[in-house]
Amino acid sequence: MSGYLEQRAELREEQAKLADLEERRDGFRQQIAQLGQRPVLEARARELGLVLPGERAYLVRGDLDPVPPPAEGDADDGGPLGWLTAVF
Repeated sequence: MSGYLEQRAELREEQAKLADLEERRDGFRQQIAQLGQRPVLEARARELGLVLPGERAYLVRGDLDPVPPPAEGDADDGGPLGWLTAVF
């Protein structure tokens, strides 16, 4: 009798594993189906840095967030446009 109960418990575990694997399989199938769609392909290509024919690619180097100007009233600001020298 204990062998029967052990086999039933093992069967339930294996069925749960199978359900999980089938769910993962279905997710993979959905991803594969989406990969053939033009918007998805274009987004993936752009992530790799690819551009469409006729487009120009630009490489932006440096810090995209410039240093903010000092607050008004700072002693060493160099005048009203003194903060510009820090940018150049």
